Amino acid sequence: MNAPISTIAPAKDDVAILAAWGRRSVACAIYATLPFSDCPKVEYTPEEQAQLDVMDAAEILICDATATSPQGAAIQLWTALAHMEQDRDAEAAINIMDLDWFLTDETRFDWDVRLILAALRSLRAMGGAA
Repeated sequence: MNAPISTIAPAKDDVAILAAWGRRSVACAIYATLPFSDCPKVEYTPEEQAQLDVMDAAEILICDATATSPQGAAIQLWTALAHMEQDRDAEAAINIMDLDWFLTDETRFDWDVRLILAALRSLRAMGGAA
């Protein structure tokens, strides 16, 4: 059972974190629709680079901000997780913050990922949108 989500209005930094996550999520979704190749990348296509630029800018903002709510902190943890787990299934779960996907068999992950999952699970229990 999920804990209720806090109804307290987020502080200014959290509003920026939420907006940046939204931009990052859209860019990730667009990037995922682009042709995929298993070959090593030398250069990104202009279409890929445009989405990567959006993701980078959003992630810089998410990193530089100080979260003041469980939801803001959860987004920062999801962003960290995105840099640790990069297979397509994990990326899709991260993009929609699907904690349950990760928790179905969390022992398959290394400790760094499992610790982030534990923090997300704790934030969810506190009423954050993890």
